[in-house]
Amino acid sequence: MSEHVIISDLKIPFPSAREAEIAYNSLRVDRDPRKDVEKTISVNDNILQVHFKANKTKFLRSAVGNFLDLVHLVMQTVEEFGPPME
Repeated sequence: MSEHVIISDLKIPFPSAREAEIAYNSLRVDRDPRKDVEKTISVNDNILQVHFKANKTKFLRSAVGNFLDLVHLVMQTVEEFGPPME
């Protein structure tokens, strides 16, 4: 039986490149607890790009959902403390 690989790519726009960089630096250190999911994060201008790869849909769904919860938290924190200074 062959093993399937499920991939998901997200591109999350931020109001500025600085805010995308803050999100990147905050989120890149968070390791997914499942070893069944690979996550690669990068930033390109104001776009946070995330690549997920998993061998089961439920693992991918969980990883993407957890990651988006963390993105939401980062965005709320940036909003609470105001726009970042350049």
